[in-house]
Amino acid sequence: MAASFRNYLNETRRPAYTAALLLPFFILYHTGTIILRTTYINGADALIIRLLSALSVHSVFASALVLLACFVVWQFRTRASWKVEPSKLLVMFLESLFFAILLFTAFGWISVHLSTVQGRAGGGFARLVLYCGAGIYEELVFRGFLLGALLLTFSKALGMKTVPASICAALLAALLFSLFHYIGRTGDHFTLAGFIQRALGGLYFSILFVTRGFGITAASHALYDIVVGLRVCQ
Repeated sequence: MAASFRNYLNETRRPAYTAALLLPFFILYHTGTIILRTTYINGADALIIRLLSALSVHSVFASALVLLACFVVWQFRTRASWKVEPSKLLVMFLESLFFAILLFTAFGWISVHLSTVQGRAGGGFARLVLYCGAGIYEELVFRGFLLGALLLTFSKALGMKTVPASICAALLAALLFSLFHYIGRTGDHFTLAGFIQRALGGLYFSILFVTRGFGITAASHALYDIVVGLRVCQ
């Protein structure tokens, strides 16, 4: 039993499993942006597009191309198997749902977060599209890129040991993740309670990213937003 569990934890961190788990969220988000006739509907997606535009890369699918490029590089660097077992993929989805419900139970529905969702997207379909985009692209930017860069900075550049470097990187990434929601014209009205709640959520996803990888973290984030959205609609 213990060997099977360790095998599951190792196998499901492979790029192929992450891609398969996130594919439905990815398709729904980008299909939704086309149906809704908008370039983007998520702030992290918008950030990637704007950064690439500054580098003279102009495309409504810029974020999708960045994500796909990351998967390709990750796959070829690890040289991992492309094989995906449906039973393990199902367990990954259930694991992600568990982590989403765990966060929902811990924090309840976050009123500041809900006002963000409702303010940026009108109908139920638009909100669902937003949730999927947030799960993928906020995790790509704040955990995949930012947390990864901070870990390298604290451990390599500053010479910190692994545990202190991980703690400092996770805390700083969580604070920046929370602050991101208050920047720009579409940002939320700042409240200390809302900032702390988002920072705690960011810390939760940072820990999940370090322990379970990008796929579980992104899916958990998207499913958490969906659970919160369903709670609001009741």
